[in-house]
Amino acid sequence: MIAEQKENQWVQRLLNEEQRASGWFRLAAGFFDFIFLSLILITTSTITTFWMVVQSEAPSDNIVFIRKYMWENEFHLYLINWTVIFIVFLMIHALYAFKEKRTIGMRIVDLYVYNEDAEKPSGLQFFCREMLKYLLFPFFLMSFGRKRRT
Repeated sequence: MIAEQKENQWVQRLLNEEQRASGWFRLAAGFFDFIFLSLILITTSTITTFWMVVQSEAPSDNIVFIRKYMWENEFHLYLINWTVIFIVFLMIHALYAFKEKRTIGMRIVDLYVYNEDAEKPSGLQFFCREMLKYLLFPFFLMSFGRKRRT
């Protein structure tokens, strides 16, 4: 009985509008996520670009010529480069979703995600939420409202 009562208090606390994260906390978490993701993707793109230049069969050492030659004659290297970067992007978000259901920024700011029933979302739900975040960014501004929900 006591355990059930404690759980009900926990659920009520999670559903309380005053306990929801404000837009500023979410913005800070997004900033840290952006910094971390940028560092990973810049490192990945540096490595894959270096790989592209090494793999190119351009008849010159001039980097501008090599870039133009690859664009005109070895476009598949560009496709491989962007595919690898996109896969790394998806893998980072999949790790967030299926490991802890929190991003780096959420850990720094100490935010958690729960659904309307005060339950943690499944890994797939969290992954979809993270992907929709990039498409529906303007709706983030709704978290600054009174109900603090997007």
